[in-house]
Amino acid sequence: MELDVIIRNGLLIMCELKSSIDKAGMYSFERKARFYERRHDRQANRLIVISPMIDSRAMDVAKRLGIETYGEPEEVSNQA
Repeated sequence: MELDVIIRNGLLIMCELKSSIDKAGMYSFERKARFYERRHDRQANRLIVISPMIDSRAMDVAKRLGIETYGEPEEVSNQA
């Protein structure tokens, strides 16, 4: 299992950086993030997916699961 974890100023941010992501990929990222939270007993402040090609059904899943989506890294804001 691979998961990008960023800890910055006490915030826990989990990120997925992919060339494209579909609905199944979005669910997979969410499951990995929840596994990490249970394993380390710490709640993520932000879940972020960065991909220039996000399937429309994956966008619906992301909204429902509270996952932020961005087309490129420069779009990600510093706010929690």
